[in-house]
Amino acid sequence: MTTMEHGEVAGDHLRAELRPKRFAAARFALDAALGGSFSVTVYDLVVSRLDTGAEVIRTPADVGNPHHLLGQVELDLERKTVAAFLEEWRPA
Repeated sequence: MTTMEHGEVAGDHLRAELRPKRFAAARFALDAALGGSFSVTVYDLVVSRLDTGAEVIRTPADVGNPHHLLGQVELDLERKTVAAFLEEWRPA
């Protein structure tokens, strides 16, 4: 059976969003003070529960375009069960 036959896709229980990285302003200031040679991650990708708002996953969105990463995660939320989604996206 597919996920759609059950009607229980991860997106029924979880949501994903980009949130400014904690202490982002301080990191930018430090990067500027050191000549701007470091790669500063601006966003974290955060997956949280819809019912409680509790964070399930928080990871730096520092590979490529953060908005593209968010789109990939949102697509998986629409297509996969919670278990399958977490198996793929939760850091080991």
